[in-house]
Amino acid sequence: MITLRCTHKLRKYLGVSALESPAAPTAKLGDWYANLVPTAGGDLILCASEKSLLTVVIPARESNNLIPLFRLRVGNILAMLGINAGVIERELTHLEHIQFGKTASRSLLGSMNDFAQMYQYEAERYGGSGILSLSKAELNMSEVPCKPLKYASADMVTRELLEGKG
Repeated sequence: MITLRCTHKLRKYLGVSALESPAAPTAKLGDWYANLVPTAGGDLILCASEKSLLTVVIPARESNNLIPLFRLRVGNILAMLGINAGVIERELTHLEHIQFGKTASRSLLGSMNDFAQMYQYEAERYGGSGILSLSKAELNMSEVPCKPLKYASADMVTRELLEGKG
């Protein structure tokens, strides 16, 4: 079980309310934070792992399938990072039960704002031509050094959390 910790703007967009006291996460990547982000290629729902800052994005126009697409995007990025299939399946099992909650970390929201700007840059750089896929953008973001991770990248921290590999 995890909590998708959505900004007020995203909860309003989705029409969901936040639990006051959500259960603790059981996934190794912890809870995930989510925000609605405008880009040149269309609005995205940006999700970031609280423990590794790994990000996935879902087109906002697909929000009616948010949870299945979220699980799919997480599985996809973990596979692209070379995570063992059994480890991926175990992590995705924890994403079968998702509750909605409020954001609880200003630092993580700050990191998400940085990622939002990077996704916007990627969308503008490719001019909506479709050359840059969401998967490629997610992979690019996973390699960015992050100050809250002591300048490690999300891909490195994710591998360490899930497989004990740096």
